[in-house]
Amino acid sequence: MLIISCRKFMRDVAMIAPAVLIAAVLAQAQSPSDVESGTSFQGQVRYENNTPAQFIQVELWTDGETSWRTFAITDRTGKFHTGAPCMVIQYKVEVPGFRPVSGQVDMSINPCRALELMTLKALPGTKIPGSEAPHSSVIDARVAAIPADATKEFDAGQKAVNSNDFAGAIPHLQKAIRLYPKYAEAYQLLGVAQLQTQQGPQAESSLVKALEIEDRMPRVQYLLGVLYARTNRANLAEKPFSRFAELDPQNPDAHFELAKVCFALNKFPDAEIHARKSIELNETNTGVYPVLGYVLLRQNKPKDARQAFQRFLKLDPNSPMAADVKATIAQIDSRANK
Repeated sequence: MLIISCRKFMRDVAMIAPAVLIAAVLAQAQSPSDVESGTSFQGQVRYENNTPAQFIQVELWTDGETSWRTFAITDRTGKFHTGAPCMVIQYKVEVPGFRPVSGQVDMSINPCRALELMTLKALPGTKIPGSEAPHSSVIDARVAAIPADATKEFDAGQKAVNSNDFAGAIPHLQKAIRLYPKYAEAYQLLGVAQLQTQQGPQAESSLVKALEIEDRMPRVQYLLGVLYARTNRANLAEKPFSRFAELDPQNPDAHFELAKVCFALNKFPDAEIHARKSIELNETNTGVYPVLGYVLLRQNKPKDARQAFQRFLKLDPNSPMAADVKATIAQIDSRANK
């Protein structure tokens, strides 16, 4: 079973936004074939137990007058590749439960190529993939039964995704599914490609099918929950988000999303529990504090709500939400003085 847990990637896709594609002005010294084939920057991400970090997102960018940014996704062996400009390339890998990995590579010298090895080290309490108990024989049998021609199409689709060619990935993934109807991983990646090409209903269908085949796919649970939530179906979103939290208990996004869904369903005590758990797990999205604040107000806890709002303003004073939060604090203070 493929377990995918990359917070930033999941948040970007869940917003159903197109991939960040900023055109690069490439230096003359770089080989055009390397850029076109997407192979000038190659790397591999592994966990500290030497297990490949499968389907993890790597963010790459440049600073300066000529800006460039892209995202690459590792394959089953933890490897990735992309075409990069002949410049100093910054990279970053962020996975919940692991220490962030970042660095830079100087590709400004001909032949403008790079090969980087990255290791993800677990934070306390995080189970490293590959160290878990063996998967069930049913799952192993399903994966082992994937025919070679279906795997070939899946790999072609994965390569297209790595190159941000989401539209080009779709036919390959659809063919992989035709060749092997139980290919849950292909349905998963197809759903991602469809999200990135603004095909929400089709993506929903693909993600639902993936979970019908294999329930233990946290990233699919997350994406399906977000689709439900963003189409005003919070009652349906609660189940996949809850399952996501079970499968990836150290991921603060699971509890953040559950806090928002429970708020929408008027389950305010549950929403408070999830918001506080998200904060405990070091959620980096400061929006969790306004959610907690409004949840506390709904439970008639203005003092605690004020503390949550103040924490938000301290962490993110320039947020577009700051004015509304300040107005809410003023209302709390006004009522307290009456």
